Amino acid sequence: MRLVLDTNLWISGLLWRGLPWRLLQLAEQGVVELSLTPPMLAELAEVLAYPKLALRLRQLGVTVTELTERAANLASIWDAPEVAGPSIVAADPDDDVFLYCASIAHADYVLSGDGHLLDLGQHAGIPIVTVRDFFR
Repeated sequence: MRLVLDTNLWISGLLWRGLPWRLLQLAEQGVVELSLTPPMLAELAEVLAYPKLALRLRQLGVTVTELTERAANLASIWDAPEVAGPSIVAADPDDDVFLYCASIAHADYVLSGDGHLLDLGQHAGIPIVTVRDFFR
């Protein structure tokens, strides 16, 4: 089963225990396949470098580079062509990257906690659900 996770789920899974962490464990076990694009990986590195996460990184004894590499190793990396035209997620065009990845990767689900994505319900027939709903 191929999944696309939004950045916040990656952050939660890499830095804390809980359902997003369980998703990463499933990927390590080969039960699910996670998908990323280079822009998604760049956003992950950018967010991991936020000052508000510095204490957690120190507590875990990890660096932004190490966590970004871990994500890259857990996921299949897909090339995402630049797309011109109207945004898919009008309320937050930056979220389009997850939908482009899902389409290119032929994902089975997009998992997110972002209301802008969840409000869509689906994109190109790919359900957009919370991690909790996915595990149900």
